[in-house]
Amino acid sequence: MKFLVFFLVLRSCIAFDLPRCHPDLNIDKDQYTVSDTYHLGDALPTDAHYDVYGNLFYVKSGSNDDGYYYDIYVVKFKTTTAQKIKGLPEGLSYSVAVDKKDAKVYFGTEKGMFRYDYATHNATQVSDSLLKINMIFVDKNGNKYITNSNNGIEELYLLDGEKKIRFNTLEALNELAIDDNNNFYFIKHEQLFVLKPTQSMPLHIGNVTYTGAGQISFHKDNVFVASDHLVYFHENETGKMKLISNVPDQVTSIAFDRTGDFVLGTRGKLLKYKKNECYIRKTNDSSVYN
Repeated sequence: MKFLVFFLVLRSCIAFDLPRCHPDLNIDKDQYTVSDTYHLGDALPTDAHYDVYGNLFYVKSGSNDDGYYYDIYVVKFKTTTAQKIKGLPEGLSYSVAVDKKDAKVYFGTEKGMFRYDYATHNATQVSDSLLKINMIFVDKNGNKYITNSNNGIEELYLLDGEKKIRFNTLEALNELAIDDNNNFYFIKHEQLFVLKPTQSMPLHIGNVTYTGAGQISFHKDNVFVASDHLVYFHENETGKMKLISNVPDQVTSIAFDRTGDFVLGTRGKLLKYKKNECYIRKTNDSSVYN
């Protein structure tokens, strides 16, 4: 009798400890479920990025009695608590860029460029405070690019020290991202384009819905666009954008970690999605543990 009770308890524990196999969303043949939720109150998470160590950085934007604010937070690897990064201009920090080549993280602000200090976990200024930055990017070679607004038109520049070199073919941008092949993907007038290193002019890919906050991200050979809806396509099949269902309304950000898990941002929260690994019972009916 004791053996029977032990067997039943053991079987129960195994069954209940297994991951549930009803996914929250599908991407191609992969299935994902929500594993964590980071709550942000009445604010939008924008410009989310994982660094090479698995730390998650994002911009938290909202409004208060003083107007709109933009602050940058970090969720350190294997933790679930977000911490506001110290040393940045209060409410004026707009964007994050990860330098994979040199394993560094940069922040674009109204008062210059800052770099994350992994020893102190604070930000250190690395440019003139007069350099105003709306968006910041780093390509695979470590080159830095920024945008700022000129009479309401977003202009893109390559940084050469303190010198700015203008990209005349890329302006009035809403969102931009640079993949590991140095292809520039960007949204302009609710249309998605790509500018490849071998091209002189951008190639139109398709139309996207842009509602004022969004992000372009990459994982393996897929390009993801989060802006109201979430769509993706394979880089070698740019004319076939696919809509991902069962995502929150008005998605504002997306970022993949090195394992392929990712976060989606929507008003008030960041959702962490992990890939499902379902264990199938070895029986004739191939039932799934839930």
